[in-house]
Amino acid sequence: MARKKSTNEQGVSMDSLMDALTNVVAVLIVILILLQTDVQQAVEKLLNDLKPASEEDLQAAQRQKQQLLDQMKKQEDLLKAPEPTPLELGKMEADLSLLEKSIKEKQAALLELGFLQKKLETHKKEESAERKKTDAILAEINRIKALLDQTPIPKAPQPSVVNIPNSRDIPESAVLFYIYTHKDQIHLVDPTQAKKVIMSEFSSNERDLFRELRKVPKKADVKVYDQEKIVKFFASKNLKLRNQALSVPYNKPWTKLFVRINFDPSKGDATLADCEKPQGRFHNICNYVKQTPRCVVIFKVHPNSFATYIKAREIADKLNIPCGWEVDSNNVYDQLLDFEVNRLEQPPPPKPGAPPAVAAPKRKLD
Repeated sequence: MARKKSTNEQGVSMDSLMDALTNVVAVLIVILILLQTDVQQAVEKLLNDLKPASEEDLQAAQRQKQQLLDQMKKQEDLLKAPEPTPLELGKMEADLSLLEKSIKEKQAALLELGFLQKKLETHKKEESAERKKTDAILAEINRIKALLDQTPIPKAPQPSVVNIPNSRDIPESAVLFYIYTHKDQIHLVDPTQAKKVIMSEFSSNERDLFRELRKVPKKADVKVYDQEKIVKFFASKNLKLRNQALSVPYNKPWTKLFVRINFDPSKGDATLADCEKPQGRFHNICNYVKQTPRCVVIFKVHPNSFATYIKAREIADKLNIPCGWEVDSNNVYDQLLDFEVNRLEQPPPPKPGAPPAVAAPKRKLD
């Protein structure tokens, strides 16, 4: 009886195990069915979400594939290539060393370039600041100039009184130069040079201008030249000394001719403005005069040019040139020539009751 009961208990236990297994299998089957359903839905959704590939996409994919194949082929070729020799390795190492050195130099150059760029920026800022200062100064200068242009320039009264110091005689051997002043113009008259020009032409044509010999008791005969021929001869020459005309006019009642130096008062050799320049034209005139030994300058002052005379005289005095002056409003100077000519007219008789001729006052240095 007891064994039968035991058998029944074992059967009951196996039934329970089978029920549990059956339940597990059923659950697994259900899970598989559900998973299959989810997977199918996911696949369908994925396929539905996929966009159809265009012809361009296919071509791009083929190009990408071809590029991958080319890269694989290059890598396979590199793997199959022989190992480099020690000589090639040494060359590569040398090339690498040069490359590293070049990189370092370029890095240093870049650092230097950066430093220079910073320095340039600093200089630009300083230049900008200085330019602003300069612009401000120029603006102030222009403002002052505008004010000066509007300010009337006071005119000093023209000096009309010249003080004469103690005078002294001109040496007999002095070489005289004459400086004429007219308004603001200054004219240098060099009688010695003018006479040389005339006498040079005269000497070259002396034979054609000769007239006769004049007998002088107990003295050498004197050559007499034809006044008419001489005057006409020099009238045809049109001689000049700088901008001054040289001529030999008639002197019909007399036996001596003279060279006449004529100048345009408005066109001088120098001006009052030249006297203000340290190397002006009047300074050059004074240096030219001073080169002549025993030189003496006589200023011939027009009444309208005292200011010009005073400035010119100041320069001549600084150069220690002996000077004198006199009032003269002419624009010609006559210098007597050495040769004798025939008279073309008789001298006029003296006027009855006329006072005897008085010699001109002797020139003085002051």
